[in-house]
Amino acid sequence: MTIEIDTIQVDPEQLPVDSFTESDIARIELVNLIESSATRLGEYAQMVGEDLARSGDYVRALPHGVENSVIRQAVITERVRGTSWETIGEALRMSATDAEKKWGAAEAKWRRESRATDPYRKNPGGYAASADQYITTGKPYVGTATRRPLSASLDAAAHLTGRDVAAADRAFAGTPACTHCSP
Repeated sequence: MTIEIDTIQVDPEQLPVDSFTESDIARIELVNLIESSATRLGEYAQMVGEDLARSGDYVRALPHGVENSVIRQAVITERVRGTSWETIGEALRMSATDAEKKWGAAEAKWRRESRATDPYRKNPGGYAASADQYITTGKPYVGTATRRPLSASLDAAAHLTGRDVAAADRAFAGTPACTHCSP
């Protein structure tokens, strides 16, 4: 399958509202929710990176809806810094006993790690440099993303640039767009 790249750029803000498909709107909403979450996590990373926190702030300032692995590492970080289970429990709106039951084993496991078993202990400088780059550039993405990946791929823009939206939708769904493309 050949990928064609159009050089025509359409400003999505100039498109008529009714030219956006349901697929466009759903994708726009998803990307904006992800961006909002990434922004909150980026701000949290900045706070942690600058180390201006008081005891309990790493768990107290966790963004809403953050995944469990981040909560677990925030708790471990607090414990390594000497934060009590009482402070952690209070910050997370639970008892100290419940907090220790939930994350005590994870803390103990973390403390048993060694350079042989933990990549962060094996190369802390490399991970610190990566964290610094993220914190100072505020870029939650890496790689070859184009400047306008969503806008350039909207169905509404496709209609204006002459791309075949139906064929693209069929390809996305795994249905051959034409008889030449079938496996």
